[in-house]
Amino acid sequence: MTNPSPQQPPKDSRGRELLRSVWRVLTHNWGAKILSLVIAVVLWAGLITQDPTLTREKIFTDVTISVSGTDSIKRNGFIVVSDLDEALGGATLRAEVPQMQYQNAQAGNYNLRIDLSRITQAGVQDVKVQSTNSSTYGSVAEITPAVVQIEVEEYVTRYRIPVNVNTVGDAPENYYAGTPSLDPPMVAVSGPKSLVEQIVRAEAVLDLGSLTAREGTVRNAVGFHLLDEQGNPVVSDLLSVTSEGVLMDSVIVEQYLYPEKTLHMSEVGLVTGTVAEGYEIKSVTITPETVVAAGKSMNIDLLDTLYPSASVDVTGRSASFQEQIKVRRPTELIYLSADSVTVEVEIGPIIQKKGFTDRQIAVVNLDSGLKATLETKTASVILNGPQLWINKLRSRDITLTCDAAGLTEGVYDLPVLCQVEGDDGQTYTVEVTPMSVQVTISEK
Repeated sequence: MTNPSPQQPPKDSRGRELLRSVWRVLTHNWGAKILSLVIAVVLWAGLITQDPTLTREKIFTDVTISVSGTDSIKRNGFIVVSDLDEALGGATLRAEVPQMQYQNAQAGNYNLRIDLSRITQAGVQDVKVQSTNSSTYGSVAEITPAVVQIEVEEYVTRYRIPVNVNTVGDAPENYYAGTPSLDPPMVAVSGPKSLVEQIVRAEAVLDLGSLTAREGTVRNAVGFHLLDEQGNPVVSDLLSVTSEGVLMDSVIVEQYLYPEKTLHMSEVGLVTGTVAEGYEIKSVTITPETVVAAGKSMNIDLLDTLYPSASVDVTGRSASFQEQIKVRRPTELIYLSADSVTVEVEIGPIIQKKGFTDRQIAVVNLDSGLKATLETKTASVILNGPQLWINKLRSRDITLTCDAAGLTEGVYDLPVLCQVEGDDGQTYTVEVTPMSVQVTISEK
């Protein structure tokens, strides 16, 4: 007797059972399911960040481009004259950055730069902007601008440029500043050929008022300017000034401060010779009468007077005159405020007196119907004038009168007038005694 086989459930029952099992799985244990999902997401993100082939684009703006080869280009005989600050600022950089470094990546990681050492000629040059790629921060996809345009000139050096010093202001009171000396007296100027060729000298400006008021050597570091042939400043940051290979922005100005002293000019032996006959020296004047001198105190303290180097010859002169003569400078003096003086010699005629007595007095301009009677009929005359003219006068040259013009009968006190024949152009004085006389006028 065979055993009956077990009864198999229908196929549709098995399907329903499978769906119920899945439903139970989906509707039970929610916490475990969410945790599994989170773990899966984290694992997926970690795998992405560890893969360097997965990159993301990042853009940087206003990126500054650095410069290399600045010393090399000068050694090659060239220099950039355009404004690099303006040319190299504001670039745009686009990079492909690995996901894991996206937040950390900075523009500086890619080192945008231009290399001036590759420039081999003057003129306008297009220089490629270079960059650096790395496995950490990825690679540069694009740089804008990719090329920088700069202007290049020949780099030259001009040697033995003289340095001058220009002093302004006044030395401290009662001191004289000696001639300044410079260290170095010459410099070398390097830079663009177009600028260096303009430069003919350097000039330092020293304010004497800034010096310390004391005798002795004073040293100051003084800035200078580069000048062209017309004296206009040549200014540029591209120019460098050196002396024996050392960069310079100032020179040493050295000078000695000497004390000053006021000295009088001597008139001893100032005039020689004899003036013309009948003339004499009225006065001799020196201008200036005093001269400011400067020298070391040990020497100048011993001096009080200065002397002219020559005399003024008045031989045969009959008129005043001026003459300049040199001042004799003692060797120990460094400075005189005047190297020469003006000597003014006043020459005039010798003034002499001469008297004439008992000269008759005449009444003039009396009306024809009248007569005049003088109480005093004579007078004395003293003339004071140039010797040569006075000595030639005789009594007949002297006329004394009283003027009766318009007078009628009566008694009058009239002044005595003196007339000297041949007195044209002469300067003289007259003294008449008596100065007036009594005149009686009556009918004839």
